[in-house]
Amino acid sequence: MIRPKRVLLGFTALTALGAGTAAADSVSLAIGGRYEGAAGVMISEDFNASSGVEGDDLRPYVFKQDIEIDFEFQTVLDNGLTVGAAVEMTGQSGDDPIDESFVWLRGGFGEVRFGDMEEAYAQMCYLVPSASHMFGADSPNFNFSNAGIAGYDATNDTCGGVDDNSTKFVYFSPVLSGFHFAFSYTPDDTQDSRNTVDGAGTRPTNDAGQNSQNLSAAATFAQGLGGVDLVMGGGATFSLDKEGAPGDAEEARGYNLYAQAAFQGFAIGAASQLLVNPDDDGADRWVYGIGATQVWEAWAVGLGWTQGRYEEAVGANGAGPFDAVHDIYSATVSRALGPGISIDGVIEYSDYDGDAGGPDYRGLAAGLGLYIGF
Repeated sequence: MIRPKRVLLGFTALTALGAGTAAADSVSLAIGGRYEGAAGVMISEDFNASSGVEGDDLRPYVFKQDIEIDFEFQTVLDNGLTVGAAVEMTGQSGDDPIDESFVWLRGGFGEVRFGDMEEAYAQMCYLVPSASHMFGADSPNFNFSNAGIAGYDATNDTCGGVDDNSTKFVYFSPVLSGFHFAFSYTPDDTQDSRNTVDGAGTRPTNDAGQNSQNLSAAATFAQGLGGVDLVMGGGATFSLDKEGAPGDAEEARGYNLYAQAAFQGFAIGAASQLLVNPDDDGADRWVYGIGATQVWEAWAVGLGWTQGRYEEAVGANGAGPFDAVHDIYSATVSRALGPGISIDGVIEYSDYDGDAGGPDYRGLAAGLGLYIGF
């Protein structure tokens, strides 16, 4: 199963709202989203003494859910250009239910977007193949490992980049012979930008540790050749200003690569990401992995592995800095119940090693969940 990080503006319901202005025939609203719910159980796990965690400190099972509702408004102007806006709402987002919000202008030149969204590097990224919408060895929506409480992180990620849903400008090219590229610019790593009554209207330049003036570019080639569907590409992202850092501090940057091939229900792929100085100097992160899936009729199964190498990591309990290596092995299965609806399962093993007295963790977990996409 070829697995992009996300599906860009995929909606299933379209309703006409009525007549538009003289420049447009109508305005339409599309509503989409997903629901994910899962139960997970720890089969076995082990912490070393430096982790500061006892096995009975943690519940051996958990229930999780994630909900996303997407709204897209668009209209086609008399000159053929499409103008639209999108709002992504999440149910498990704390105080701010709006995850992304942006407008776009689409035509023969490609597409221009402005607003709160991921950088081009992350939007064009593909993950290690997994049979599940929810689980996997690479950037899963749900995982059940407790490595995150013992060490640096609970999972490995190959699509992170240097900023999240900050206010930015993104350009996507038209698809030409299977080739597609994008670039973006983020002046300030801040989301929900709006007018201010007091304070700096153009934002300060000394927010300690903030990655600002971020440039991102990515390209993907997707083509069917002799019955084989190929996808390959990669990207680079650069912060030109790490605010509040000493003058000799290195700015953050990241690079990713991925390649996947699918043939008659079988898919295999690999992905890698190197982040340099995403937080502190020398605290680099390198993640790479491989996965394969097989789909037949309503069933899909998959195997995946990723390894994350983390320099100068600081654990959740404040221990460190130390170097760490995190291996994740994931076996996934999915049974389609209907269009956009599936039951997904996972068995995952997490092996986290912290050097120089850092925390060690071993954990074997299993999970079962329901996915509904609409």
